[in-house]
Amino acid sequence: MATRDPHEARDRQGPGWLQLLVDQAGVPELEAHRRLLVADGADEARTDQEARSAVEVALLLQERRQRAVELAALNDIAGHLAAVADPADLLVEVVDQARRLLGVDLTYVALLSGEDLRIEVASGDRSSALVGIRLPRTAGLVGSVAGTGTPRWTSDYAADPELVHEEGADRAARAESIRGLLGVPLAVRGRVLGVLLAAKREERRFGPHEISLLSGLGAHAAVAIHNARTAAELREAKEGLESTLRLDADLTRAVLAGGDPESLVERVQALTDVPVRWVEHPADGAVGAALAGAARSGEPGPVVAGAEIVQPVAAAGQLFGALVASGPGAVTDPVTGVAPPRGLSGEPDPADALLLLERAAPLIALTLVGARATARAAQLGRDIATVDLLSRAEPDVAADHRRWRGAGLDPRRPHVVVVVEGDPDAARRHVAGLGLGAHVASAVHHDRFVLVAPAALDVEARWGAQEAPVAGLAGPVVETAGLRAAWSEAARTARALTALGRRPGSGGGLSRGDDLGVFAVLLSRAGTRELQEQVERELGAVLAEEGRRGVPLTETLEVFLDQGRRPTATAAALRVHVNTVYQRLATLDGLLGPAWRERALELQVLLRLGRAARELDGLVPAHSPGPALGRSR
Repeated sequence: MATRDPHEARDRQGPGWLQLLVDQAGVPELEAHRRLLVADGADEARTDQEARSAVEVALLLQERRQRAVELAALNDIAGHLAAVADPADLLVEVVDQARRLLGVDLTYVALLSGEDLRIEVASGDRSSALVGIRLPRTAGLVGSVAGTGTPRWTSDYAADPELVHEEGADRAARAESIRGLLGVPLAVRGRVLGVLLAAKREERRFGPHEISLLSGLGAHAAVAIHNARTAAELREAKEGLESTLRLDADLTRAVLAGGDPESLVERVQALTDVPVRWVEHPADGAVGAALAGAARSGEPGPVVAGAEIVQPVAAAGQLFGALVASGPGAVTDPVTGVAPPRGLSGEPDPADALLLLERAAPLIALTLVGARATARAAQLGRDIATVDLLSRAEPDVAADHRRWRGAGLDPRRPHVVVVVEGDPDAARRHVAGLGLGAHVASAVHHDRFVLVAPAALDVEARWGAQEAPVAGLAGPVVETAGLRAAWSEAARTARALTALGRRPGSGGGLSRGDDLGVFAVLLSRAGTRELQEQVERELGAVLAEEGRRGVPLTETLEVFLDQGRRPTATAAALRVHVNTVYQRLATLDGLLGPAWRERALELQVLLRLGRAARELDGLVPAHSPGPALGRSR
C-alpha cells in the first residue's frame, strides 16, 4: 500500500482553521472544512472539537465586526443628526435610522407635551391611527419608559399584564399589529424629552445588544433634538426681535411724521390679518369693562373682552383709549393666559397681533401726550393773547391786529364776548362741544372763563339752557376798546345771574344784561348805593345788634323767609336747634317790631338784592354758604 504524501493532503484540505478565520469564513465554510479533514483521515473527535472552537471564534469575530459597523453607523448618524436644523425633519431621520439599524417593522417617537405624550412621527406605519395620538404619561410601555427614564421591552404588548393598558394606546397598537416592543428614553442631562420605540409585528424578545444599540441612537437623537429646539427658539427669538425692531422703527417714523392714532393703527393693520381698531375713551360695553378691570389690577398689558383683545393706551396714569383686535375666535395662551387673536382662516395669525398691539400702544400714547402738550402750549399762547386784548389798549393799530390774530381772531369782523361764572374747565368742555370751529378765542381771566367768538356763529342759539353753564353775553362789538367794554358787561351780567341764584340746569344759561330787567337797574352802581342805604334804614338795628353780639341775625332772617317762615325747616338749613331759631326770632321781633312779618316779602327781596349788590362789588364771594350781610365801608 502506497504512503500518502502529507503535502498532497494539505493541498487537498485547503487553508487551515486559522487562515479560514483570518479570511472571515462563515459557519458553512468551517463545516465544509471539517468534513474534508475527516474524509482525509483526520481524527474525527479532535476535528469536531477544532471545528466547534473555530465556529465560536468566527461568531465572536462576526459579532465584533457587526458592533464595529453599528458603532460606525451610530457615529455617522450622530454627525448627520447634528446637521439637521429642522426639529421635524430630525425626528423623521431618527425613526428611519432606528428602523434600519435594528431591522424592525416599525419605529416611532413620542415626545412629552405638558402632562401627555404625543406620537410625533413614525417609520413603517401602515395606518393613520398612530401619528398624532396623545397618551397619558402613565399609559403603556411608552409611559413606563418616560416615567422611569430607563429602557423597557415586552415580547408581546397586548398580552403583557405588567403594562398600564389605556384604550387609546391599545387601539393604536392593534391597528399596527404591534407585538414585540422596545422603548428607550430620549433624555438630555437627566431630563426626559420623549421615548424612541422599535416594534415587531410578531412576538420578539429584545437582547442586551439591541437595547444598547437603540439606547445609543436615542442618546444621539435626544442631544440633536435638544440642540435643534434651542436653535429654533433662538431663530424665532431673533426673528421676533428683528420684527419688533422693524415695527418700532416704522411706528417711530410715523410718530416723528406727526401721525395721529388712526394713522398708527393703519400701520399696525398692514402687518396683520386680524382687524384692529382704535377706541377713544371707551366707557361702555365689553371693552370698557375690560379696561376698568385692567385699571383696578394695575396691569398695563392686554385684556380679553369676549372674542376681542383690548390693549390699553395710557401714560402717566391717564387712559387715552385702547387698541382692540378682533377675530372669529380666541385661543388662550397657556403661558400668558391671554387669548391671542385668530386670523380670518381660524388659525392663529402669524403676524402675532399681540406683539403689534403691545409695541404700538406706548407709541400711540407718546403721540397723544405730545399732541396734547402741543395743544396746551398753543392754547396757552392764545389765552395770553386773549387776556392781553381784554386787559390793555394798544395804540399801534398793526400791533393791535397782530394781537387779534395771535388769539385766533379776525379784527375785521364783529365779535361777541361770553363770560362764565363757576368752573372754568367745565365751561371749556361745554364750549368744545358747541362746534364753533377754529376762529374763536378763549381764556381764563380773573378766574372766569371768557369766550370771544364771531357774531356770525350765533353762540346764543348754540349755547342751550339745560345743564349749560351760567354765563353773561355782550356784543357784537368791533375793535379792542369795544371788546374790553363787552368783557366788563358780560362779566357783570354773569356775576349778577349767579348772585340771583341762577345755576346750571335752571334754564336760560346764557343771558345779556338787558335780560335782567329791573334787576339790571337795581344792581347798577347807582342802584347798589340806594339798596345799601335802604338796608341801613330797614335793618340798621339788626345789623348793629349782630355786630355787637356776633349772632347771625340777618342770615337767620333771610333763611327763615326763604323757608316759608317755618322754624323747623329754618333750623335744619342753619344746622342749629329749633329753640335757637325761636330765640333769634324773638330778638328780631324786639328789634324790628311785631309788625315786621307783615312786610316779609319786602324784607326778603331787600335782603336778596342787597346780597347780590355786595357780591357784584366783591364784598362777599359769589359762592359763600350764607347771606353774610354786613355794613359796607
